[in-house]
Amino acid sequence: MNKSHTIAILAYNNHELTKINLQHLIKQGYRENILLFDNGSNPSYESLAIKLGIKYIRENINIYVNPAWNWIIENEQSSFLTLLNNDCFILSNNYFHEII
Repeated sequence: MNKSHTIAILAYNNHELTKINLQHLIKQGYRENILLFDNGSNPSYESLAIKLGIKYIRENINIYVNPAWNWIIENEQSSFLTLLNNDCFILSNNYFHEII
């Protein structure tokens, strides 16, 4: 996978579904590409991010969707950026290889 590609997952609560989605992406080989943006979830996703070995950013309160996406776009330095909500699953194993 292209290391200059970030797959940003925006999460607010819904922990079980988020965990399944992250594990799915890791199984497809994208661990190094994942950025989990925790938008004020309770409890936080910090321990899960550490356990999974993925990049993690947290806001203490929910700043809502568009400000969170804007923060990611302004601060992530990748050449390619995919924005996904925590309930959006990439079903094709070759999806990112085909589009990048």
